[in-house]
Amino acid sequence: MIKAVMFDMGGTIEDLYTCERNEKATALALDKILKSHDITTPYGAEELWAIVGPQLLAYKKQSEKTMMELKPEEIWPDYAFKGIEVDRQKLIDCSEEIAAMWEVTNFDRKLRPHVKEMLEGLKELGLYVAAVSNTGSLFEVFDILKEYGIRQYFDDVTLSSLIGYRKPHPNIFKVAIAQSGFEPEECAFVGDTLSRDVVGPRKVGYGKVFKINSFLSPLKDIGKFDVAPDYEITDIYEVYEILKKELGK
Repeated sequence: MIKAVMFDMGGTIEDLYTCERNEKATALALDKILKSHDITTPYGAEELWAIVGPQLLAYKKQSEKTMMELKPEEIWPDYAFKGIEVDRQKLIDCSEEIAAMWEVTNFDRKLRPHVKEMLEGLKELGLYVAAVSNTGSLFEVFDILKEYGIRQYFDDVTLSSLIGYRKPHPNIFKVAIAQSGFEPEECAFVGDTLSRDVVGPRKVGYGKVFKINSFLSPLKDIGKFDVAPDYEITDIYEVYEILKKELGK
């Protein structure tokens, strides 16, 4: 019997999208943060991002292969700003601010329709609810849940930036399960990618796995995967409807 439901964030709880406009906005936002911390570089805002952006993406690709996540104070000085003359300690001091900015500026994000109603339904069923997210920021997920007005529905939040493992590494799911106090087969997972949100939960024995498509789904699910979700859904409210039926309530 399912007793806990865990959710991916970007692409699942949130709809997200990115385009060239986001690149420019990120460049300007980074420039603003650096200036506010008296950090100077020999580049203009967009010129700097033309160097920093690709180096950050190189780190992201590396982390997807290793399934390991570094802290913001390592990612930005050692990877994103590699080779750029900058006051390292000042950059370390504002790395979390930059990381949180990147998460919400590089992507346009908004709460999926019917998320709040779905979460209210799950809590009425007496289910434990958690988020499990890959992120390079320590606090952004907590802040955005509060901004959406849904933080109160989540019993726990497990982040790659805090534990050092990225989905689909089994350890991030094992930590989330351990924090819940339930057995793997008593947990359900809801995500938008086969490569991370179906492969990972299957490896550690989650009882049910749901998949909902997003902007990221075709970008992250290149290739063949010998796994399948129990349910493919188009409206996140279906999570509540399906579990309510399965639980006989």
